[in-house]
Amino acid sequence: MTGAVAWSAVLILLLTLMIARSTATAAWVPGIDSVVFVALAGAVLMGVLAILPVPWPAGLGVGLLLGPIAALNAAWSQLHANHPSDPLSLGLVGVWWIRLVHGAAPVDVPGYVVSDDASFYLFLIGLLMWITGGWMAWCVLRWRRPLLGLVPGAAAFATNLLNSANQNGYTLVILVLTLALLLWTNYTTSVANVTRARVKLTGDARWDFWESGLVAMAGLIFLAVLLPPMSTEDRTVQMESSAFSSWAQLQARLNHPVTAGGGGPGGQTGFSTEVSLRGPLTQTAATVFTYTYSSASGPRYFRGVDVTQTWNGEWRFPSSSPFSVPIVKEQQPTFAETYQKVALTNYRVNMISPPAGFSDILFYPGTLFLTDRTSIAHQSNPPLTYNLSLTAIDRLSSLVPPYSSGVYNVTSQYSIATAAELQQAGTTYPDWLLPYSSLPATGYRSAQVLDSIHKLALQIVQAAHAQNPYDKATAIETYLRENYKYTLKPSGPPPTGDRLAYFLFVSKEGYCQFFASAMGDMMRSLGIPTQLVNGFGPGIFDASSGGFKVREQDAHTWVESYFPGYGWITFEPTPDTAGGYTTINRGTVGPNTCITDTKCDPAPGDLGPSPSPGSRPSPVTGGPPVGPKAGGGGGFSLHLPDAGTLTKIIGTLLALLLMVFAVAARYLRPTSVAVVWKRTLTLAKLAGAERPPGETPLELARRLAHRFPEAAGQFRALADGFVVAAYAPPELAPSARASVLEAWSALRPLLLRRVASRLHLARA
Repeated sequence: MTGAVAWSAVLILLLTLMIARSTATAAWVPGIDSVVFVALAGAVLMGVLAILPVPWPAGLGVGLLLGPIAALNAAWSQLHANHPSDPLSLGLVGVWWIRLVHGAAPVDVPGYVVSDDASFYLFLIGLLMWITGGWMAWCVLRWRRPLLGLVPGAAAFATNLLNSANQNGYTLVILVLTLALLLWTNYTTSVANVTRARVKLTGDARWDFWESGLVAMAGLIFLAVLLPPMSTEDRTVQMESSAFSSWAQLQARLNHPVTAGGGGPGGQTGFSTEVSLRGPLTQTAATVFTYTYSSASGPRYFRGVDVTQTWNGEWRFPSSSPFSVPIVKEQQPTFAETYQKVALTNYRVNMISPPAGFSDILFYPGTLFLTDRTSIAHQSNPPLTYNLSLTAIDRLSSLVPPYSSGVYNVTSQYSIATAAELQQAGTTYPDWLLPYSSLPATGYRSAQVLDSIHKLALQIVQAAHAQNPYDKATAIETYLRENYKYTLKPSGPPPTGDRLAYFLFVSKEGYCQFFASAMGDMMRSLGIPTQLVNGFGPGIFDASSGGFKVREQDAHTWVESYFPGYGWITFEPTPDTAGGYTTINRGTVGPNTCITDTKCDPAPGDLGPSPSPGSRPSPVTGGPPVGPKAGGGGGFSLHLPDAGTLTKIIGTLLALLLMVFAVAARYLRPTSVAVVWKRTLTLAKLAGAERPPGETPLELARRLAHRFPEAAGQFRALADGFVVAAYAPPELAPSARASVLEAWSALRPLLLRRVASRLHLARA
């Protein structure tokens, strides 16, 4: 049984590693990668104790004593970083004890420190991983009870699976390893029981077990991969998660690869933090999130990031934010400015598949009022005054949990100022808007192109007789919508040309990034504070769920300009020919809308009536390419299929291979003496020993025994049994079947090795 124990140990270590890596991928707290070592150490230690003749109370007692020490070691780096002189101070231990006994969240403990809280949770997760590996090793190797041993690991993985979007690959691997461990443990236990009972197992009995196990494993993998999620919220999303749709999306993406640098042909619609001006895009229809809302007012453009910086011919989101502020769930963030004429709308968002590489971003329309997620607000430009208060939220990241997957509620604030009020807003801009009000003289575009863009802006506003910033913005917005064509396949400029200049003065066609960049450049050239926003359009109404579905192809870039007293106001320069990009109505208030000039207390969970089919918008198309840029020089990175797509394809192929293997195993395991004899002749021929005409079975057995001495006994037993089955009286012939099948089960692998050796020599 040494081999059985060794293989069991290998499966235990692999399964422990996958569960621990799944937990680390969920990124619950900083430094969580250390729990992988803790889990493996627990599995190794308890596995050794399980094999040794140690009384079970003593073995489990050692594990319970060493578990907290190993978990503390995992959290030590965090503790030492925050308390270098006294990592385990009595005060910190006291806070830990309060949280452990009362289950207090971080904000429930007065005077908590975020990093101390991280070390506490890192300790608990490390302890859970120790129990996961150690308990599994003990139950499998000592008690032969794998189902009991899998309980802690299953609980940990279920938590990761329900709360993280990056578990598709781990789901498949853990499923396969779990089934393999259960099958192997059941097999070795059965063999041990039979051996103790002194019963001899035939080769067929062993093959029956593995064949049934392989078929069962293939069936379960098929179910896990092909069945849609068990949910009643959105049946269309369920069907889109099938392996067939994923396979179609993979083919589309492989047929339209994105080239690194140069902006050659290719690219897919989807969210990005950059406003890239590149080549043609291919629409991708994978669902990102669904939502419902409480009122029908305000532009339902879901903000992802505010793009404020300009460099190397493109608008860009900074790689790091110089100013960040934590926001406690269901508490309003503190802004440096308050605006008049605003209203509130509640949204319920179900994030199904966050954009690749941006799994932390919380998407929401308008300006954040409050949300039920503890989050962190990032601001691209550092505040100048206002006691370091936020002037804007340029990116909102979920902090607890550290990803956007799942359902979250958000109350958004949007402007209901009328056009007349915005026209009277004036131009008294605060100092912090200076970076938003001009274009850099160097590093962005050539002086000639900047001058051409400025002259075009002046021509547009003069032709419209625009005298104030609002009328100027509206004139530029209208000019772009009426004189330029929307397309996902714009013609390309010369390799050294400025892409925006080519769009404005030559081709006059492009997708939303071109329109937004053009308006942004013209507005800033006129000294009007402007930023671009990358996010998602309103999506399409789904009658089956009563809500809206937003897909990758709904990714969008739009323009916002600042008006004193009213804040950032949305403009839509992309033509309506794109579908759904209508002009923004000013000063509209819908039903169930809470206006902040009046007394109201919106609750994020109370969304009021669902939107009716009559409010259905048209599909939104276009959007920036998915993923970060290659290198940082302005190119694209290769857009690979998402983890869910790859997992489904790999799982399907694995299940098919298992089925093929099971069918092949049955083919190689005949059930009658005549078929055994035919298979023997076939394999002997392939091994180089063809039967000459007229040779009797016994003569054949003697010749083959001489040719293949390692199988001499099996050939003789097979020939003797075949002679009895073929020539003995009918009442005696069936008695030879068992001996023939037993001889065949031993002979088959020997002949297969001979065939493989002959093929290898032939190739050489």
